[in-house]
Amino acid sequence: MPELSARLEQLDTIFSVELSERVQTLSELLAEVERGADPGAPRSIARALHSLKGAARAVDATAIEQVAHAAEAATLSLDGQPDAAWVGALRMAIDALKALHSEPGADVSSSIARLVAVTRVEAEPAPRALAGPLQPPVAQRQPAERTEQSSVRVSLAKLDALLTESGELSVTQLRIGERLNELRDLQRQIERWQRDWSKTRPARARLNRAGHRTRESETLIRAADLADRQMQAVLQRTRELVADLAQNTAQLATVATGIGQEVMAIRLLPAGSIFQPLERLVRDLARQTGKEVRLELSGTDTEVDRRILDELRDPLMHMMRNSVDHGIELPDERRHEGKPGQGRLTLSAFQRGDRVLIVVGDDGRGLDIDAIRATAIRRNLLTLERAESIDTAALIDLIFHPGFSTRDSVTEISGRGVGMDVVRDNVRRLGGEVRVQTTPGAGTTFTITVPLTLATTRVLLVENAGLTYAVPSSNVERTGRIRATELHRVEGRLGLKIDGRVVPVVELSGVLKQPASPDAPESTEEWRPFFVLIQGERAVALLTDRLVDETELVVKALGAPLKRVRHVSGAAVLGTGSVVVILNPSDLFNSAVGNMETAPRASASDPSKTSAARRRVLIVDDSVMTRTLERTILEGAGYSVAVAADGVQALELLNESDFDVVVSDVEMPRMTGVELTIALREDERWRHLPVVLVTSLDAPEHVERGAAAGADAYIVKSSFDSAALLEAVERLLGRSPV
Repeated sequence: MPELSARLEQLDTIFSVELSERVQTLSELLAEVERGADPGAPRSIARALHSLKGAARAVDATAIEQVAHAAEAATLSLDGQPDAAWVGALRMAIDALKALHSEPGADVSSSIARLVAVTRVEAEPAPRALAGPLQPPVAQRQPAERTEQSSVRVSLAKLDALLTESGELSVTQLRIGERLNELRDLQRQIERWQRDWSKTRPARARLNRAGHRTRESETLIRAADLADRQMQAVLQRTRELVADLAQNTAQLATVATGIGQEVMAIRLLPAGSIFQPLERLVRDLARQTGKEVRLELSGTDTEVDRRILDELRDPLMHMMRNSVDHGIELPDERRHEGKPGQGRLTLSAFQRGDRVLIVVGDDGRGLDIDAIRATAIRRNLLTLERAESIDTAALIDLIFHPGFSTRDSVTEISGRGVGMDVVRDNVRRLGGEVRVQTTPGAGTTFTITVPLTLATTRVLLVENAGLTYAVPSSNVERTGRIRATELHRVEGRLGLKIDGRVVPVVELSGVLKQPASPDAPESTEEWRPFFVLIQGERAVALLTDRLVDETELVVKALGAPLKRVRHVSGAAVLGTGSVVVILNPSDLFNSAVGNMETAPRASASDPSKTSAARRRVLIVDDSVMTRTLERTILEGAGYSVAVAADGVQALELLNESDFDVVVSDVEMPRMTGVELTIALREDERWRHLPVVLVTSLDAPEHVERGAAAGADAYIVKSSFDSAALLEAVERLLGRSPV
């Protein structure tokens, strides 16, 4: 079984790296405890030990699991300040983990005994007993002698450094692009001067023909002729410099983009690299709990940034543990409910635009809403009155509260309340979100949405109170302008009506705790720009001073001591050289609406304004501002509109719903508009679906390429206006939208 052996070797190698990192982290946290620098350090130690315990179980490293379990119990039992005995026991445990890293068969019984001695609980569940002598991991039992001649191993730190340097190259390219634009402006200014100066030639000619020329007039004529020649020479040289710099900038952009893409390609790993170790974890948990569970994996080839996968390892481990222990029922209970005795657990990953969705689902009992409510009341998270009025979504959200657990007893698997807060913290740190859907008796689904990469991101630049911020475009549903008189008041809150639902409206200044902008309009009739953030099925509109632009930025992570700053996920350098803060969309959303249960409920659209004959348009464009512009034009004309970020997402929407016409950009990631058109024409279902291509590529060969692919209309952005778009859509549909 060489394939199985290689797979086990890979798992052990991954765990060895993780163990080394965890030991280093634990040492640093324990040092903070001794200094008294961070009151939350013991909690962080418990989290790290909990994660290490689960990872050790996945690779069957029993001794490491035992030490981590005992150390976690000792940490969670703390009530007050750690004393010298506790610190000594934890230091001994860390030394034991170090010893097990280099010598898997090391004796750790004394370390465990000392940890048990400082554990301040009466009945701590005992970890699994050692079954015979420990065996070293596969990677150490059977050292691999294979050597890949065509590859070389590079540390992640070096890749990060290389990625940083490639990012600096991209920033330099942007700055040179700005200088090129400035040089072009200077060229146009010289050309204007040259045209103005040329208007003096007739006067100079008349002066030259005059019968009585003086020495002064001759000097003036010679100086004017010299200035004319010099201006021509300067203008010619400026044009040459602009042409050369434009060519060099284009080459630099190609090189910078190529290097960045190659480095990112090296950093990308298949999702299966963290999925597959969970198979053994689920199998062991099922055996330990007396349950029958089948784990089904899909999307294991989906490639994700290594840094993101590292951050997701702990959340996925906690979710697997909770699904098996809390969600899946015992075989007899399942059969009594009319289900198969074997539970089904699914883990899948797929890419949607520049985001990756990881879905964990089970067909178990679902979340116990009543138990969550009772626990929240018992722990004073909710008052009795509030617990009766709170909606289900907000109640479910409490499972992510630190230390929250509905279990009355602590087991080796769960009941400590350590897991789900780790899930949310890690995902939010990545600029992502977690959504939960549950059905009593049918199961629970957790959907984690994270960026495809943390290196670059497409953002919407907004200006507020004199400062410029960047908001990831993937979290922006639309942009627009509105007057205060057009806002609705629902349940005491201001709202904006979009697609038949009322979206709460707040000031970005209020969310960021900034003073109101002095340039903010005082009249309720003045227009205010806004952008709509989405999180799951909910949305919020934020009013700002100006929508600046949409662009791609190279993300700079926050360094120490700014590892976690509220509302901020990173920073970037614009082409102008100025630094812009990248806002964390999850923090921004949560601050904007507070507790989601207090947001205005979505109101149903007016039935009198809808019609079965209303025509549906699918807009496909990777620019949120372009999508918003086209959507506003078409919705204003009475069409029902849906949007997609690229051709792949468009095909997904077409598979889910029917549309009457597709309006698509040409240049998009993953699948271009031309490729989308070809795919539509090759599928019998959409062979006759009208397609309008909207693009900045206006050369005849581009138009011919679009027509050859099967596009029905081609609109060039340079001459784009609402009338042209509406005329093309109405012509293809042959009648009005409703």
